[in-house]
Amino acid sequence: MYLLNVPSPKPSPRLLWLGVMLTFAALLAALAGLYSLVYRDWEDEQRDGLVQELLWLDQSLRLHLEGHQQAAESMAPDTLAGAEGQRRFIAAAALLRRESREIVDVQWVDARGRVLLDASETRANIVHLSGDAYDALWRAERLERSIYGTPYRTADGKYRFDLAVPLVVHGRYQGGVRIVYDMSGLLYHQVPWWIASQYHISLVDLSGKALASKFEQAEPQRTLSHQISFDPPGYGLSLRAVSYRAGVGIALPVLSSFIGLLTLALAYSLWRIRGHVRERAQAEKTLQHEMSLRQAIENSMNSGLLALDLNGRIVRANRAFCELTGLEPEQLVGQAPPYSFWPKDDEPLLQGAMRALLSGDLPEHGFELPFSHRDGERFEVRFYATPLRGNDGRQTGWVASLYDITELKKKRLALNYSHQRFLTVLNGLDVGLCVTDGASSQLLYANPAFAQMWAGQEPEGAYCPMLPGLAGRSVADRAQLEFSPDSGDSWFQLQYRKISWVNEEEAWLAMLVDVSGQRQRDERERAQEERFQTTSRLIAMGEMASSLAHELNQPLTAISTYAAGVSRRLPEAVQLQHGIKEPVQAIAQQARRAGQIVNSIRAFVKKHAPQLERSDPDQAVIRAHALALPMSEKYSAQLVLEPSSRRVTVQMDPVLIEQVLLNLIKNALEAMREAEIRRPLVSIRTQAGECFWRVEVMDNGPGLAQGVKENLFTPFYSTKPDGMGIGLNICRSIVEFHRGEFGVNDTLSGGCVFWFTLPLSEVSPESQRVQ
Repeated sequence: MYLLNVPSPKPSPRLLWLGVMLTFAALLAALAGLYSLVYRDWEDEQRDGLVQELLWLDQSLRLHLEGHQQAAESMAPDTLAGAEGQRRFIAAAALLRRESREIVDVQWVDARGRVLLDASETRANIVHLSGDAYDALWRAERLERSIYGTPYRTADGKYRFDLAVPLVVHGRYQGGVRIVYDMSGLLYHQVPWWIASQYHISLVDLSGKALASKFEQAEPQRTLSHQISFDPPGYGLSLRAVSYRAGVGIALPVLSSFIGLLTLALAYSLWRIRGHVRERAQAEKTLQHEMSLRQAIENSMNSGLLALDLNGRIVRANRAFCELTGLEPEQLVGQAPPYSFWPKDDEPLLQGAMRALLSGDLPEHGFELPFSHRDGERFEVRFYATPLRGNDGRQTGWVASLYDITELKKKRLALNYSHQRFLTVLNGLDVGLCVTDGASSQLLYANPAFAQMWAGQEPEGAYCPMLPGLAGRSVADRAQLEFSPDSGDSWFQLQYRKISWVNEEEAWLAMLVDVSGQRQRDERERAQEERFQTTSRLIAMGEMASSLAHELNQPLTAISTYAAGVSRRLPEAVQLQHGIKEPVQAIAQQARRAGQIVNSIRAFVKKHAPQLERSDPDQAVIRAHALALPMSEKYSAQLVLEPSSRRVTVQMDPVLIEQVLLNLIKNALEAMREAEIRRPLVSIRTQAGECFWRVEVMDNGPGLAQGVKENLFTPFYSTKPDGMGIGLNICRSIVEFHRGEFGVNDTLSGGCVFWFTLPLSEVSPESQRVQ
C-alpha cells in the first residue's frame, strides 16, 4: 500500500472567476442556437431509433424464416420413408402452421410439380403447380438448394411468396417441400406491438408500391421514414417503416426552461466545486508522480510481479514477468487460470498451487512451479504471494512475486552431482582418508577404507580415532610416519597435512595406507638381493678357482716332471751319500698331491652337461620374472607377465632356462635405459601350441639396426662398451641343446622381441623333425 501525502490546495480566485465567466459566455452562445440544435438532435434521435428498430425487425424476420427453412429441410427426407414418413410430414407441417400463422400451406411436391401432401392430409386429387406458384420449386431444382420465390398476387388480391426446399438423392431431384407465406400475415403476426405503435410497417416493391402492411391504414405523411432491402425473400422487396409522430410538442419549451435552471445551478456548483477541482488536480498530479515512481520501480526489478484478483485473474504484470513469458502486458491482463504460460503437462500441479494460493495456504518458502516461454522453452520459478488489501482492510486480491530459478536449480543439481561423484571416488579408494578438526581433533569425515583399516567398522560407527603424531603435541604442517598397531603383523603409513575446511577453519587431512604388502615385498627383494650377491660371489669364487686350477696345473705338472727327471739322472750313490733321494721323492710326491687337489677343484667347478627333467616351463618363467623385478624397478621400467592359460610339461633344465630368460630381460632393460625411453616396458608372454612351448621377451625400445641384427650371434660381437659378446651365443646354445629354436623379430611399435621354443615332453622326436 502506498500512502499519498496530498498538500493543501491554495486558492486562486482569478482563475476561478475567469472560468466561471467563460462558462456563462459559452452557455449564452449555446442558447442562441438551442432550438435549431435541439430540433436537429431530436430528429436525428428519432431517425436513429427508427433505423435501429427497423434493423432489429429485419433481423427478427430473417431468423424466423431461417427457422422455417431448417424445419422444412428436416421434413423433406420423411416423404420418401413410406406411410410412416408421410404421417410424420403431415404432423410436422400442421405443427408448423399452428406455430406460424403467416404460413398459408406446407406442401410436398414431386419432381413433376404435383402436390402429393400438405399440412392437412394426403392429396386425393393431384394438383399440378405452374407459373408463379412453381417458380420457387423450379429455382430450387436448378440450384439444388433451398431458395425463396418471387412475390406473386393471388386471386383474393393478397401477395404471397414461397420457400422451396429440394430433396436430391444420389444426384437426382426427387421433389421438394413448398411453404407458402402470406406477406400481410407475416407482418401482422411477426411485427411486435411496440414497433407497430410507433411506426407504420410495410413491404414495398422497387416502385415504392406497398404490397403488404401491418395494418390497413394509410401511411402518415411528412414524417420520418426509412426502408431497407428485405432478403429473404428479396427480388426487389424492401421493408419500410414510417413514424407516426410529426412534431416536437411541448418538449422544446420544457427543455429550454430546464436548461435555464441548470445554468443557475451550474453557476452555484462551479462556485462550490472550485476548491474540489484544485484539490483533485493536485491529487492527480501527486498520484501521477507516485504511479510513475511505482512503474519505474516495478520495471527496474529483475523479479516478476503479478497482481491477481480474488478469482486468480491477472490484473497487472511488470516488465520482468513479460520478459520471462515472452508475452505483452495486453496479452497477460485479463487471463484466468489456466494461464497461457502454463505447460500443458504440468497443469494439475499448477492448478493445485493456484487453489492453495486462493485459499490462503501459502508455504513459507513459496512454490517451485514450472512455466513456459511463448516459444515453448520451459523454466522453473520460485513463486511467492501475499494478500492485497484496500483502504478499508478488506482483501481485494493477491500480489505475487517470482524469479527464475532454472539456472540456480541446474547449478544446485550440478553441485550435488559433483559432490556425489566426489564422495563416490573417495569412498571407492583403497586408501583411507579422514579429516579431523584442528582444535578439538573431532572427526569431520572418514571414508570406508579408513574406517575398516583403523577401527574395523563403518564410518558411521561410534569411534573417535586419535591419529599418531597429532594428539597432544605440535607437528609440522606436512609429515608422514609408519607404524604397526599389532607389533609387526600389519604396517601402515600415515601421511597428514594441514588444510582449510569448508568453513575456513583449520583441519587435518590424513591418508592411511596399508604398507604391509610393500614391506613384505621389500623384505623379499632384500633377501633375493642378498642371495643374488651370494651367488655372484660364489660364481666369482668358482671362476677364480677354475682359473687358479687351470693356471697351477701346468706348474705342478712341471715340478713333478722335473723331480722325476732329477731322480733318474742322479746316480744312486750320490743320492744316498748326499741325502738327495728322499727330498726329490718328497718334491715329486707333494707335486702330485697338489695336482690332485687342483684336479679336484677343476672337477668341482667345471661345467657339467644339463640335467634334464620334466617340469612346468611357466614356473621357470615366473621365477625369472620375480628375479628380474628388482632390476626393472631399478631402471624404472614396467615388467609385465602374460602366462599361457594352458599348462604343459617340457623336458628341460630349469636353471639354464631361467638363465636364458634373465639374460634376455637384462639386455632389454639395458637397451631401453641407454635409449632413454620415457616409459620403458618389457612384456614376457608364453604360448602353448600342439608340439612346442614358446616364450617371447618384447620391449618398446629402439629396436635393432640391420647391421646389428646380422652380427647378433657372432662370437665376441657386442654393442655394449663392457660387453664380452658371448651372452646370446650361450643362450642360443642352451636352447638348441634342448632341441628348440632361438630368434629375434622387430615389432610394429619400434621395439624388438626375442623368442625361443622348446618341444613338449609328450611329442616324440620324429614328430618334432616332421614339424
